[in-house]
Amino acid sequence: MLKIMLVQTPSRIRKADFGSWTKENQSVVSRIIGDEGHAGHLKKVTEVILDENGGLEWEIPENSTLIILTLYGKIRINGFRKIISPENVFTLKSTKKSKVSIKNYLSAEKSDFLMIELQSLRPENAFFTEELRIGKRNILFPVSEKLEFPNFIGLYEGRKEQVYALHHPDTSIFGMVINGAFEFQNRLLETRDAIVLHGIETLEFEALSENALVFFFEI
Repeated sequence: MLKIMLVQTPSRIRKADFGSWTKENQSVVSRIIGDEGHAGHLKKVTEVILDENGGLEWEIPENSTLIILTLYGKIRINGFRKIISPENVFTLKSTKKSKVSIKNYLSAEKSDFLMIELQSLRPENAFFTEELRIGKRNILFPVSEKLEFPNFIGLYEGRKEQVYALHHPDTSIFGMVINGAFEFQNRLLETRDAIVLHGIETLEFEALSENALVFFFEI
């Protein structure tokens, strides 16, 4: 356990066990973060499970950045030739309100992915596909090099502790556990749990299970 007594800071936690799923045509959708307006430049976080050969159209507002992380399966976005798998991260930036078409590339399995929508600081029209590089355990690596916001992902061994100093102390942190369990500022987060933390200059966290995977953004 962490050896430092931590002071509780303002936060909002979304527990996956209490989340809801909505059937939408060929998919089921879980809204992790909505339009409540309490998460800085982060606008929405949504998990989608596409049926076999299923598809989805998603609308994003103007001056937005959309990040798509595939958790399992394979997807094709807007008909691009490149297939997005769990080894990739896809980023779309748009100055105009637009629709994104996402298709499950697999005919016999479902595909599961996260969509993270941010308000762009420097709006442009572009898209990028990058390799998601997690070179070593217990080290943070960028989710994407194409974002204006500090962003990191890491795979951790059990009982490993770390302290992260925010690049911009006046911002907030959005974090989500993809797999396993962590303690974030003295708060327990398990698989698919998410948190928004305000008013911190450093983030202290500890992995509570083996192969625990987490990502977070300064927002």
